[in-house]
Amino acid sequence: MARMMGGRAVIESLMAQGVDTAFGIISVHMMSVYDALYDFQDKFRFISARHEQATAYEADGYARATGKPGVCFTSTGPGAANTLGALGEAWSASSPVLQVTSNVDLALVDKGLGFLHEPYKQQQMFESVTRWTAMPRTHQEIPQTLLDAFTRFDTQRPGPIEIEVPTDILHSEADVEVLGRRENAKPAPDPSAIERAAEALAGRKRIAIWAGGGVISADASAQLTALAERLGAVVVTTYGGKGAFPADHPQYAGVTWGGRGPYGPNPIQKYLPDADAVVIVGSRMPYHMTKMVGIQLPETVVQLDIDGDELGKNYPVTAGVAGDAALALEQLIAALPGSAGGGDGAGEATELRRQVREAFAASEPNQQRTLDAVRRVIPRDAIVVADATLPAYSAVQAFPVYEPRTYMGPHGWADIGFGFPASLGAAVGRPDVPVVLFSGDGGFQLNLQELGTAAQYDIPLTAIVWNNSSWGVLRGQQRTLFKERYMASDLVNPDFVRLAESYGLPATRVGTLAELETTLDAAIKSRGFHLIDVSMPEDFAGFR
Repeated sequence: MARMMGGRAVIESLMAQGVDTAFGIISVHMMSVYDALYDFQDKFRFISARHEQATAYEADGYARATGKPGVCFTSTGPGAANTLGALGEAWSASSPVLQVTSNVDLALVDKGLGFLHEPYKQQQMFESVTRWTAMPRTHQEIPQTLLDAFTRFDTQRPGPIEIEVPTDILHSEADVEVLGRRENAKPAPDPSAIERAAEALAGRKRIAIWAGGGVISADASAQLTALAERLGAVVVTTYGGKGAFPADHPQYAGVTWGGRGPYGPNPIQKYLPDADAVVIVGSRMPYHMTKMVGIQLPETVVQLDIDGDELGKNYPVTAGVAGDAALALEQLIAALPGSAGGGDGAGEATELRRQVREAFAASEPNQQRTLDAVRRVIPRDAIVVADATLPAYSAVQAFPVYEPRTYMGPHGWADIGFGFPASLGAAVGRPDVPVVLFSGDGGFQLNLQELGTAAQYDIPLTAIVWNNSSWGVLRGQQRTLFKERYMASDLVNPDFVRLAESYGLPATRVGTLAELETTLDAAIKSRGFHLIDVSMPEDFAGFR
């Protein structure tokens, strides 16, 4: 036990849990935390962002790229509140983000006396966008609360956590015992549930496996592959599950998303109800990506998820298994009867891949050509971070991904502005691989101030800004659904090249596919920051 300021207890407790990186913005309420950081600059990397929302997105990108919790620091009231949208995305995408923030002095919390930046019920404000919130009320509760947070990250569905420390505790001294990291067992499935799942698959030959982001969170791709090969199953993924199963595996068919709107028909959605059984692994089956687009399933459905409350929520299940995906898959493989599986997954998946590609290429030929060119240039292990933009939506179907944690996007809230700061966080966490951003011009401007963060910390990133001077998704809806009655969807943009250069960052404008491919190749090989402004005044229709 040592005597220390509350701010130092925060930093030492985080380090004891294995944290060595955080994102944030300095503030008067959290000053003792930053004073403690001064003493650990050789062990703890701090990235100073330009907006609190961006700090949370950066922590999210870091978490999705590394598999470790992403940490951000904000401050009382408006600073903390600025992260609500970003934490909502982390909640919806099951991403482990930890926000450490402050509140007013303990005796003044929720009293409404008019203290500087005073929030009213700040902790309750975060309850709708976090898995857990907590307020340590003594110095010694700081390490215990942080230990509890990391225990939750290890043993429950991942998601954001908000911890707020009263300012007087942060800025005063007391005796504190820093608590080390605890080894936590992953939640094991009930053996009887595994047995019911195996029995449900008995005698089933034509089986489809539907993999979600929970496979990636659990590092269960090897187990997923083993189950698919044991069953001879066709494998499909959700948007968030891209990369959970390699796109060049012969049993991979594609992503289930699409089927309505500008993305063209998706033949996978017609295949699923005709299968003998579907095994869902690590997906919440969100309504807007399943039932809302008309996806139907066969009578026999087996669902595996770490959160028992998600089992059967949107589709009735024959057998539901709650537990860690890696453990559940291993035990299910061991319990399968000899009569399960044996289907022609490779043959059926090959045909489905052909149909998916042809359907998309027929409706969006230039998008397909462009994404093919980008895929040729980007290395297999590179990380692609997508914003909510038409090229990224097209990439869900048309851009193959081969490894876990190499594709991420705002598939939960679909909140625009995620891409640029999340890609910076990913590049901070994985400087060993190229990171490429897909952003629209509108979405980029929601957090373009983070060009300063990229420049200050020399963050390596290739940022592609698809520039059509509009909110492209919404303008497309106005064109097709509202008879070209355009309102509020046009944009007046800055010169993105000159803007990046004003920060001392390299940037290039391209207007053809050949120029994009050449510039992208050079930018990736440079292993530094490079912004590519893709001029598309006629959208993809005129981009060749």
